[in-house]
Amino acid sequence: MWTPEILNETSSYDDLITGKIPALIIPKVLSKSDCISISRKILNMSQRNDSSTKFGTSLSSHIYEKQRYFSKSKKSNEILKNLFSENISPLTFMQQKISKLFGKKIYTATENGNVYSDAVIRIHESGDSVHLHRDNSHFEMSEYNVSRFKNQLSAILYLQSPDVGGELTIFHKMWSKKDEMMREPEFGYSSDLIRGVYQTKIRPIVGNMVILNPKFYHQIESISGLKSRITLTFFFGESSKDSFNSWT
Repeated sequence: MWTPEILNETSSYDDLITGKIPALIIPKVLSKSDCISISRKILNMSQRNDSSTKFGTSLSSHIYEKQRYFSKSKKSNEILKNLFSENISPLTFMQQKISKLFGKKIYTATENGNVYSDAVIRIHESGDSVHLHRDNSHFEMSEYNVSRFKNQLSAILYLQSPDVGGELTIFHKMWSKKDEMMREPEFGYSSDLIRGVYQTKIRPIVGNMVILNPKFYHQIESISGLKSRITLTFFFGESSKDSFNSWT
């Protein structure tokens, strides 16, 4: 049975890379009260910014705009720094857990003196969902140094759970180049790619962090209710034998 693993003494980095498990769940990275406090700040900031549902810059929006990406990442990192206090920074807690778990130090990636985006906050509201997709910087971000890092993984911290839905569905199918024939611009990939493929769902539980190999196809199920699904996410990969670099 291909099911997510809850953090234990035998949790393995290699199991994530090879796809032996679809994801690793690390419970209670952040307390419920801290999640509520930070989510309140995020929602207030969203209201001040014309109901923006994303804070932070991502490479996927600037594949061929390197200068613009680094300019925006500097600003977005300042926004996150001001949003999180020094004592309660979910980004720091995520990095510390990953470092301890896998025995490697983790730093935000840099390139020619420029700092990559630390993380992205996403707010998914009632009626929202995210289409079938995969993430692969090695294939799509060849203009950036992060494309050379080994074994890209994705880290997701749930800051607020929706009333209903918002599960992360992971399919037991890893992307391959020939799948690009099934790509639908603006809509990810055709559902024909995962027809009959085993799938597993992860509920968005407040305070939990999920680590997955994003080369496996995944999607976010539709959300309903008054509460939004709020997450903090970043990618990370091996920049050397004993260190990770992260980015979004």
